[in-house]
Amino acid sequence: MSLQHIVDAANRVAQEGKQPSVALIKSRLTQPANLRDIIETLKTWKFDPMASIPTANTPVATTTETTDPMSALIAKEIAAVREEFAPLRQEVIELRAEIAALKKALLTQ
Repeated sequence: MSLQHIVDAANRVAQEGKQPSVALIKSRLTQPANLRDIIETLKTWKFDPMASIPTANTPVATTTETTDPMSALIAKEIAAVREEFAPLRQEVIELRAEIAALKKALLTQ
């Protein structure tokens, strides 16, 4: 199941200059999605909104940008940094979920 429509909705909200939230995303979805998918996708989106798949409104690099050696070097370095931080992002997501579970357990005692 593709969650890209949720990412697209988050991107639209962000392009409006607003902070994406579950309610705002849900109001802009083009197809139905369950609340859990929206929440999980929003968590991931908040860590790296630029890593989402480009939408029709996202500018695409032109030929002059890709032939510029400095732009190519910057793009390569950005890709390396994203690759390096990907496991850390995943760990933060898991730790936040664990903290939420612990808070919930404490509240039910």
